[in-house]
Amino acid sequence: MTLTRRERAPGAHVSEGHPSEHVVQFYETDDFLLDSVTEFVSSGLARGDACIVIATPAHRAALEQRLAAGDADLLAAARARDAYIARDAHETLSTFMVDGEPAWERFFAVISNTIARAATGGRRVRVFGEMVALLWAEGNHTAAIRLEELWNDLHDRHVRFSLFCGYPMRSFEGEAYEAPFAAICQQHSQVIPDESYSALTSPDERLAAISMLQQKARSLEAEIAERKAAEERLRISENRYRRLFEASTDGILIVDPDTAVISDANPVMTNLLGYPHEQLLGQPLWHIGLFPDRAATVEALQELQEKQALHREMLQLRTKGGQIRYVELVCNRFRANGHDVIQCNLRDTTDRNAFISMASHELKTPVTSLKSFTQILQRRLRHRADPQTLLFLDRMATQLDKLASLIGDLLDVSKMQTGVLAFRETDVDLYELVRETIENVQAATTTHRLLLEEETPVRIYGDRDRLEQVLINLLTNAIKYSPQADTVIVRLSSDHDHVEVAVQDFGIGIAEQYHERIFDRFYQVTDRRGSTYPGLGIGLYIARTLIERHGGRLWLESHKGAGSIFRCTLPLARRESDALQLIQPSDILSDVPAEAAP
Repeated sequence: MTLTRRERAPGAHVSEGHPSEHVVQFYETDDFLLDSVTEFVSSGLARGDACIVIATPAHRAALEQRLAAGDADLLAAARARDAYIARDAHETLSTFMVDGEPAWERFFAVISNTIARAATGGRRVRVFGEMVALLWAEGNHTAAIRLEELWNDLHDRHVRFSLFCGYPMRSFEGEAYEAPFAAICQQHSQVIPDESYSALTSPDERLAAISMLQQKARSLEAEIAERKAAEERLRISENRYRRLFEASTDGILIVDPDTAVISDANPVMTNLLGYPHEQLLGQPLWHIGLFPDRAATVEALQELQEKQALHREMLQLRTKGGQIRYVELVCNRFRANGHDVIQCNLRDTTDRNAFISMASHELKTPVTSLKSFTQILQRRLRHRADPQTLLFLDRMATQLDKLASLIGDLLDVSKMQTGVLAFRETDVDLYELVRETIENVQAATTTHRLLLEEETPVRIYGDRDRLEQVLINLLTNAIKYSPQADTVIVRLSSDHDHVEVAVQDFGIGIAEQYHERIFDRFYQVTDRRGSTYPGLGIGLYIARTLIERHGGRLWLESHKGAGSIFRCTLPLARRESDALQLIQPSDILSDVPAEAAP
């Protein structure tokens, strides 16, 4: 059976040396431990007890120096009558340790003989042992607790002695030591706190200290419980994210923002690129063809850092097998587990940017036929049909023109995204082009006056038909989004390098936060009631792309409720060649489509 801890009154001291005591002293500094051991040993020698010290060489030397300074004759006399026995803790441990555990038979043979020698003549025996502390410091906690049990077992079976152990308090820092600390305390009949408590002399001070420690313990328990709950929430969140990561229908890459190296990829990504998972890990983004080269990757990451998001509507990827795929890319940067990471979502749009093209082509043929038949009917019935029939035919023709325009826009988008939109660039009299376009649009509307304020003769180099397409879009938009007004103003101006065309309406206006988003593909403006206007929401997307292809810029100046001004600039410099040129997929950049209304 083992000794159990018994209650002691506050202020009870180890120097009392009760023969049944097994005392543990916790300490923060060696000086405090040595003071306690010195008092334990010196008081025992003064009473005629025998003292055994099993300690490290440094502690033995310091202890004997203190004992000699207190009473050199007492220490010499004790040695002479074999009442002071000193042993090295490491050497003593080695005599009874087997496979990392203290063996009872060897322990009994070594320690009981030493105690029997000290107890000659019926002397009471006091023992200070550091062997358990050495085992604990080595991380062999199980052996330390077992050795404490053997000391108790030896005490109960054989000679009575008082045992004093010491442990540095730093050895028990951390939640993981809560149970082992309790086990150590359970093996001792008296537990003495470290110097922060032992230095308190009055009972009131000690009671106050105990209350404060209790409060800290409760706070620590609450903190531990909250941390465990947070860790559990994090574990659940990470598991949920992992499931979503693995089950996502988009390809997902996790990328280091500093090196652009892939740290993880989901199954869709590996299938899309045709690489095994292990071959993707550790690869920089440009090695898998997501960006053309290192410089393009660095540029994209800089944009991501500035905007916190990166969107590429059309990227061309070449799979491991050489197949070309088109993808939409969305990248976000965020912190996870204390580190910045980039998540790249890739959606394969090859079958979709193909469906739009096929559908547009298939729709174009019947619409063209319907327009032709409508025109034939209009000519044949112009002088024979009643006015209402002619009105219906005119409305059919108007709606077919709108449908043909929408189909044409879809075809343009498809061509832009596949890099086959043709440009035929020549010298263009921009003033004449603007004037003619205004006249044509004016002929089709009775609700607004279109005014060209200044005559500014200027020539540029570009595709006349594509520039006319841009102007028509800006003018029809100005009419559409100013239903309560009756005027649209066009201004043309130039400097040494550029020409600017500005189209101003006096309509609903657009809030500043949506100035860029209206150029997104399929984005639609809404009115005050939240209703959208007719159209697919791709006109401004096409217009900006065409202007940028001409080396220019298209932007909006507007405030909600105060009308809008669309401005576009074009370079005056002549291009070198009027050869057929194509828009490349890398030229088609836009932000993430949004659903919010201005």
